Amino acid sequence: MTLFRTTVLTAALVASAGAASAAQQCGATVHTRFGETRAYFQNSLGACRPDGYCSVVLALADPAGEAAYAQQLRIARPTPGANHVVELVAVTPMNAGDGQPQSLSFGRRPIDLTGVASVPSGETNLFRITDAATVSAIVSGARRSNGMRWTYQSTSGSAEAWFALGGVTRALAWIDCMGRR
Repeated sequence: MTLFRTTVLTAALVASAGAASAAQQCGATVHTRFGETRAYFQNSLGACRPDGYCSVVLALADPAGEAAYAQQLRIARPTPGANHVVELVAVTPMNAGDGQPQSLSFGRRPIDLTGVASVPSGETNLFRITDAATVSAIVSGARRSNGMRWTYQSTSGSAEAWFALGGVTRALAWIDCMGRR
């Protein structure tokens, strides 16, 4: 191999290694979309905004294809190091009023959300959970379990959403790492 070819090949390898390492943050390959730094962990999306808000998002596809997603689970840290906040979104089927009664289940362990899943002002289908004990139980369950069932009241009766929790533990660790940067 000539010196010129070796130099060009080495330069190309160094350039591609630099590009690959530039796309790594907190041990994950990242990309930017909608102004967020994002990384995928199996079916969990980790996303961090420039203002410090970071979240782990799991969205279920809308079987009818009418909405971007049918239901969504979001575990967030509004600011680096802040307590987690859990949000659930019902698009299809849409929730009826406050969606109560509601519960989450990790296997046989149900967590009653009645009275702790509130609809923030200006929202119709987003449920926010800030109660420290409930949020702690949800985050702990999401880390330990491979699936979660959300039951809520929809416009057509009781509705269920099943979330596969693959990658949640790594995504939670990633948003914490990103928050420390």
